[in-house]
Amino acid sequence: MNINYKSLLAAIVVPAVMIATPAIAASEGQIEGGNIYRVKNVTQNIDFTNPVNATSCDTVQYRVRIHNPGPGALSAVNVKATLPAGAATTNTSTVTISAVNADPASTSATATVNLSSALSIGYLGGSTQLLDQNGNFISNLPDGITAGGVNIGNVGVSTQEKRFVQFAAKVNCPSTPPVTPPVTPGTPAAATTLPQTGPEAGLATMLGSGALGYAAVMYRRSRQRLAAKLARR
Repeated sequence: MNINYKSLLAAIVVPAVMIATPAIAASEGQIEGGNIYRVKNVTQNIDFTNPVNATSCDTVQYRVRIHNPGPGALSAVNVKATLPAGAATTNTSTVTISAVNADPASTSATATVNLSSALSIGYLGGSTQLLDQNGNFISNLPDGITAGGVNIGNVGVSTQEKRFVQFAAKVNCPSTPPVTPPVTPGTPAAATTLPQTGPEAGLATMLGSGALGYAAVMYRRSRQRLAAKLARR
């Protein structure tokens, strides 16, 4: 009996490939979308919502939920957010979550801050954190979430387990021009009499001294006359 080994080998290899293909697909994970991105007004103690209201100098905090329903774990999960530059009455941040083996490769969501006037919002350095499913602190993350994003490692498959990434930003404080107090007119200073100097002062001194001397002489003469009259009696 002649055996066609090539046909036999093909019959074995093809089912093996068909079996291996689902195993590769099973290694992919998913990034859950929907209402996953919210913002909190820390200054006014307004809890996470979307949108939120804010005014100048307020601190706001953005938080995104990361959940992988499977079937495989997510590897090298990256979280990146935007904060639009420039002043506006509405500031909408977009967060994008991606992983090297996610299907689809990334998921995005937005969170909006409605501002009382045209203002800008800037990232607060050192504020990015990784939290567990209950919002408890796990670790600090490096700055860069609004640049190239931050890597939070792998996220396993779970119907309940989630991760949160949060960061803070501040609404700018417009500088107020200094107010110059009005100048209140003061009370005019009393005129100061300067001491008299020069020839006029000397003349007045001489006249004053002459008058006193003349009076003294006349007083002596009157006393002498009175004494002479008393002596003749």
